[in-house]
Amino acid sequence: MLDVAEDSYGALVRLVYSAGLDRLKWSEVLADLSSLIGRSWIALHGHDISRNVNLGFLTHNYAPEHHSSYLQHFADRNPWNNRAARVPVGAVIPSRQLLDPGVLRRTEFYNDWIRPQEDIGTGAGVTLFRDHARFLRLSCNIRFRDLESIEARLLGLLEAIGPHLQASFQLSRRLAGARVGQHYQDALQLIPEAILLLDHTGRITFANARAERLLRGPNAVATADRRIALSDRSAQQALERTLAAILQGTVGPGGPIRFHAGMSPLVAELFPFISEAAPIRPPLLLLLDGLPTAMLILRRPTSPLGNGLQVAAARHGWSPTETALCGHLLAGGSIRSFAEHRGVSIHTVRNQMRSVLEKAGVRRQSALVALVASLGRSPELD
Repeated sequence: MLDVAEDSYGALVRLVYSAGLDRLKWSEVLADLSSLIGRSWIALHGHDISRNVNLGFLTHNYAPEHHSSYLQHFADRNPWNNRAARVPVGAVIPSRQLLDPGVLRRTEFYNDWIRPQEDIGTGAGVTLFRDHARFLRLSCNIRFRDLESIEARLLGLLEAIGPHLQASFQLSRRLAGARVGQHYQDALQLIPEAILLLDHTGRITFANARAERLLRGPNAVATADRRIALSDRSAQQALERTLAAILQGTVGPGGPIRFHAGMSPLVAELFPFISEAAPIRPPLLLLLDGLPTAMLILRRPTSPLGNGLQVAAARHGWSPTETALCGHLLAGGSIRSFAEHRGVSIHTVRNQMRSVLEKAGVRRQSALVALVASLGRSPELD
């Protein structure tokens, strides 16, 4: 249960997404989070387990000497790190469950670094990013004597704000640290992906050069009046649901939305867009047409299936329709949904599928997936 005022929590959510566009605001996020929790010490920190080195340490409430001593000496002695490296992204775990307090109190880290800081050896944290060796984590420490009075509020707040923190961090990674303020249009031109800003109706208010190319030609992803219109009905509905959720301020962006623009498989991700140029919050946002409300990022999938599809089409002589069908199936679609999107009978699509399999020399769709994946790793792509 979220034990904070609704307007205070809403302000924190908006600040979180603003920090995704302007990394200098992460310090404000930590300060506001600490004020909502109560007496707490907050750290946004990264660690490389394979090398046992710190990858960054942004804090609130830690004295300068404790901040510097962590970076200089204690980062590789933090007993929570090895355990945190195994925590799933998004899981909120109380510190006492991650590491038994009795074990903690026997460590150098506790006696020489934690205990001198008002005995802040408990609390909770949430992992925002993790790969095979690294993780980024938000850790909220409180005093042992405050555990009973603060822990429930801390856990509820982290559960609620965690998805927004993850989404904002992913947005920040996409922007590669670029600061997006009032001059966001210039900054977004530098992003190596197609970026579109949408208003609350889904109309495009800005598109960088890469995105403009997607707005033209027979496979355009927008209507003549510049509203997003994907040919894949399920993808369009998912995008509209996510935009509605952003406007309502209820949830962060949904997962990646996969669809095809002609022969090209694409992935769409939608994020709230809150900057100095667009500070208005729902529901007042609905009164202002043309105000950037959400950022839509379009990219090719990182899976080898996307590249392998083009190699397979050229090698086996698939027609554009057969290639689009194959890509639709590889992206998780079905023969029936492809027929509905194309406005043709399911019998026509089944005949097209038989042609795809015959030209590829395989009998089953599973074998087709394996074939395309193998071609995605082929030297022909170089």
